Amino acid sequence: MIMQTPKTNLLLTSLCLVIYLLYYPGINGPFVFDDLTNITQNSLVQLDQVTLSNIYTSANSGNAGPLKRPIPMLSFALNYYFSGGYIASAFKTTNVLIHCINAILVFILCQQLFKQRASTTNQAIDSSTTLWLAGGICLVWALHPINLTSVLYIVQRMTSLSTLFSLSCIIFYLAARNRCLHKQFSWRTTGLFLASITSLVLALFSKENAVLIPLIILLIEWVLYSNERPWRHFNNLPKQKQLVTWSAIIILCFFALLWAIDYASGGFNSRPFTMLERVLTESRVLCFYISLILIPRINGFGLFHDDIALSTSLFAPWTTITSIVFIVSLLAIAFYYRKKNPLFSLGIGWFFIGHLLESTFFSLEIAHEHRNNLPSIGIILAAISLIPSSKLSYKKVISGFILVTLILGSTTWLRAKQWGNYQSLAYYEAEHHPNSPAIQALLSNAANQAGDIDVATKAIKKAMELKPDETAYAMHYQNILAIYGKTIPAELQQETLRRITTNRLTPSTHLALNQIVNCLKKEPCAPLKGNYLEWINAIIERYPNTAAYWHMRGKAHRAMNNDLNALNDFQKASNLDKRFLHPLFEMVDILLLRRQIPQAEEVVIWIEKANEKTTFRRDAEIKKLKNLLNKIKNP
Repeated sequence: MIMQTPKTNLLLTSLCLVIYLLYYPGINGPFVFDDLTNITQNSLVQLDQVTLSNIYTSANSGNAGPLKRPIPMLSFALNYYFSGGYIASAFKTTNVLIHCINAILVFILCQQLFKQRASTTNQAIDSSTTLWLAGGICLVWALHPINLTSVLYIVQRMTSLSTLFSLSCIIFYLAARNRCLHKQFSWRTTGLFLASITSLVLALFSKENAVLIPLIILLIEWVLYSNERPWRHFNNLPKQKQLVTWSAIIILCFFALLWAIDYASGGFNSRPFTMLERVLTESRVLCFYISLILIPRINGFGLFHDDIALSTSLFAPWTTITSIVFIVSLLAIAFYYRKKNPLFSLGIGWFFIGHLLESTFFSLEIAHEHRNNLPSIGIILAAISLIPSSKLSYKKVISGFILVTLILGSTTWLRAKQWGNYQSLAYYEAEHHPNSPAIQALLSNAANQAGDIDVATKAIKKAMELKPDETAYAMHYQNILAIYGKTIPAELQQETLRRITTNRLTPSTHLALNQIVNCLKKEPCAPLKGNYLEWINAIIERYPNTAAYWHMRGKAHRAMNNDLNALNDFQKASNLDKRFLHPLFEMVDILLLRRQIPQAEEVVIWIEKANEKTTFRRDAEIKKLKNLLNKIKNP
């Protein structure tokens, strides 16, 4: 698949070294945002023994996506096990290593594509030119700052692992395909096809958007293998059969699209935008991504892009219609030049296929840079394919490599340095995106940790103003005031309750409720006990059949030393969801503290029965609990 030469080895080794040096300033940065819910607050990731049962439990402990993404979840658990805990530098070093592997795979893939282009267009291209062109794409992609969040944002290992296995899938497929072209079908060819399918499955279990890889492979077949089997046979079919075949494909795609839209529509109940608004906005977002890839500017990048205004119609804002015209024009140009410059067409198609799930009608957040980890390869490929290979020279190539390294590398290094600690990340992000409510909340939290109450309160108030439909910010504002011993205004409590009763309960609100209820038993959060109870009562009134809210109220009662009320709430939570074990463990803990041993033993029996039905078994914790009961009974 790739010729191993001293020049190639030196190029790739040097590239990996440069990648590590660029990302080194951010290696010791903290876990942030989704890292917390998926990793540090996920007890099932805390692998203490490498057994099949523990591995299965850890791998299936995720809640992101319909497939739960077991491959990255297992990698987080192994990171925890081998590093001896939640050591952020160990997790991030693993991400850097994955990025280095991906860079090598980009290089291998591009060599395959350039060689096949030479075969398709009958243009002679020497191995040295192929090496430099593939190396140029690899270098730009590897050092590009748009990929930083796929590396230093630990949870986005889901994205980088999906990229790794997706690239592997395409590389294995092309290797097998080329062997078939040269009539070298053998067991090795079969093995390559099987390796491609296996890689696709692993990519899917890393992140679901890998389902688009077959479309990219079809695009490669159409652009680079149009004169080869099976396309040649299809072109020789009678027009009537071709028409029937294309009609069947179009009808199948139409019904698949209808199903996908119906599936996606339910998710908009918890979003502040409609499906149409998201689709229109994504046209501008895609153009924004392209501009960041082609003209990287440090103030354009960010952890969040929730400061992007929604498109409410084709002309509001007016850039919506211009973005749509640009995208349609770009696709038309790519189609027109598919024979003259197939790699340009492939690159443009690759980019838009890569965004079909995350940048269309699914109810995801509007924009995130990590979504470009795989699609950005397409734009870079298209741009470099425009360079006339006949005009390349050794001096020009080396000068270009140095220039790219300086421009992209310096931006990535600066961003990595900003990610080096929580405070610098928050302050720089707020400087670049002052109208992002999520970034203002980040700044507030960072200032709170640094003991700067003025900045903390100012930032969280601004977040509340920027996003009046988010309840979590009002909760965090009260939490900050409580921690610093400040009086919580009655008006703020009323505003918080108003938001609870009128707003959607977002994932951020759930996270805030969990964080604050865990803090109630500590002295700084004690002033929030009464207010929190009002919050959760209002939420239960809206959603009386949600076990998680009864569990939270039970924890609030427990923090207020109302053990009887806590036991009742935990019992209610367990009744609502028989697979929800947390309330039962809370009940046992209360009963043990009250020395009600028989009752505690009865609840342990309930836990064992529920554990048989739950998705995430907690055998080790149950065993420890039973051992503790035995020690209490037989001191």
